[in-house]
Amino acid sequence: MFGMNDPAQTLMQLESYIKDGRLEMSEVMATQFTEMFLSNKKRPPHEQIMLVRGLQILCDVLTLRQKYSLAVAAAKTLLRERKRVTQGSSNLGLIHTDLHRCAKSLALAGKKRKAKAYFAKADKSSNGCVAAALDGVRFVPSDKKMIATFIAALQNSGPVTKSGQQFLLAPSNLTPVDANEILSLLSAAQFDNNPQALEQASRIAQQIEMIEKGEMAANAKLQSALDSLKPKHDYYEYS
Repeated sequence: MFGMNDPAQTLMQLESYIKDGRLEMSEVMATQFTEMFLSNKKRPPHEQIMLVRGLQILCDVLTLRQKYSLAVAAAKTLLRERKRVTQGSSNLGLIHTDLHRCAKSLALAGKKRKAKAYFAKADKSSNGCVAAALDGVRFVPSDKKMIATFIAALQNSGPVTKSGQQFLLAPSNLTPVDANEILSLLSAAQFDNNPQALEQASRIAQQIEMIEKGEMAANAKLQSALDSLKPKHDYYEYS
């Protein structure tokens, strides 16, 4: 079964397939991988961690393949199984990333009311994740609470930073977001006549210009923030 005798290697192979765009194969492998662990009701802690990681990958692949109802089911299983992890694991990421996964899959499946609840949970557990708030206003447009959450996240996001040729908002320990993508969204109709949105758009645009002119540092903390978000593949430490 796709080399399932070595689950840690299978997880790394799955991530490699996704990067290469082999999504159909990734879906088949991730489905069999998670079903294998779910069938064992007496999983030891290290297998529970691998199951959760497999469910994260499965949810992402199903979303990419536009199988949104299946992605919702995978996300709900993910949140349930994550609660059963008996030890901390940096491989799993912070809980708000899985709440964000669930919210996004629900929104894409047309379940906007439930999606709003999970976007709110992601925001609360992360203390203002811009990436989750951005998807909140993207997938549930014109919702006043989603807009307020997004603006608040921007207000607390810190200054624009630069990595390579990309300008980012990179709040500490949270997922970096493309600053130009944020500017594009802030120009949408849902933010018309919103003075706080206008203020944030002006701030971000001004900081991008200042970095380009060398009048503002690209922020030395960016690299450490990005390093902390890099996936860790040392699954063998749990075996």
